[in-house]
Amino acid sequence: MKKVLAILLIVSMAISMVGCSNENNNGTNGGKGKICFIATQLGDLSFNDNGWDGIQRVGSKYGYEVKVIESGMDSSKYETAFLDLCESDYNYIVSQSGNGWGDIVFKYAAEYPEKKFIVFDCAKTTTVPADNVLCIAYCANEGSYLVGYVCAAMSQTGKIATGANRDNPNINDFFTGFINGALQYNPEIKVATAYNTVPGDATAMGEIAEQLFNAGVDVMFSVAGAAGLGIFKSAYEKNKLAVGVDSDQYLTYSNSETPELATVIMTSMIKNIGDTLVSTFDAIENGTVQWGSLSVLGIKEGGVALADNENYQKLVGEDVRKSVNELIDQIKNGEITIPSYFDFTDDAQFRDLVNSVSINN
Repeated sequence: MKKVLAILLIVSMAISMVGCSNENNNGTNGGKGKICFIATQLGDLSFNDNGWDGIQRVGSKYGYEVKVIESGMDSSKYETAFLDLCESDYNYIVSQSGNGWGDIVFKYAAEYPEKKFIVFDCAKTTTVPADNVLCIAYCANEGSYLVGYVCAAMSQTGKIATGANRDNPNINDFFTGFINGALQYNPEIKVATAYNTVPGDATAMGEIAEQLFNAGVDVMFSVAGAAGLGIFKSAYEKNKLAVGVDSDQYLTYSNSETPELATVIMTSMIKNIGDTLVSTFDAIENGTVQWGSLSVLGIKEGGVALADNENYQKLVGEDVRKSVNELIDQIKNGEITIPSYFDFTDDAQFRDLVNSVSINN
């Protein structure tokens, strides 16, 4: 059935792949096999770039031929594109879970037992659907807890904010950790949570940030990938502070075409996507990988971290940094457990948390 479907779709695939993707090769002659990395958008100085960097390192380290496909933000084309990739000669297909990619992989993976699929940034409650799929989840609540603590400590107004592209469980896990970390430092803190009006659009995200800064927010955490550029621009223009996500965005923006924006990024919540993809292929190469499983990676496992760079050292006081390091040790040692969105019995409990700290109260 899948062969028939591929034949029927071949013409439309030729059109849709031109419309929704750009392909870049990197690596060797493919003696070890071929890896396809699906990115929604390279150049985000964040999530996608981090993952692609990891796959390129895998190619160089082990001799795989690696390729990236940029799918764009139009999810209506994803399923057709994915089926075409499954009919190609890739040995491994690596994708994020978000934007619907995880659902597509889970739907079809069992029909292609000769392929191996790695899905990263899954929900921590993910059920792995087939024994040729490996899922990776990150404890965003743990890293965001540290961010919330630092943001509350740095706020002069007692009002902080966080913004993301979409309202979904993984994003809300960031928000849950962020709010609880802020409350740990200041039980009276006010927190605004915002979702982008145009997912992926930096201008729209920047307009939201400007409104929040005008409302008294003086520190904002970006969970918006490439759209976080809008937050950083607004923070720079308003002389406010911001926090990056996924990569150390102070370093990436320092080396970008807009290095001035790095000055307002006091730290970042790092998701070590690239490193964990490399370690995944290390396990594949040494035969210890467990297909059909979910790996949940937090601070203890090196999956998430708080960026400790020169700007963090410059802007954040020694007493706050010392407290953060103590929290990190307590999390690693299991002395404290960070609340997670996935601990709630229903979404209404999360909304109650958000409303309880809203800056509108």
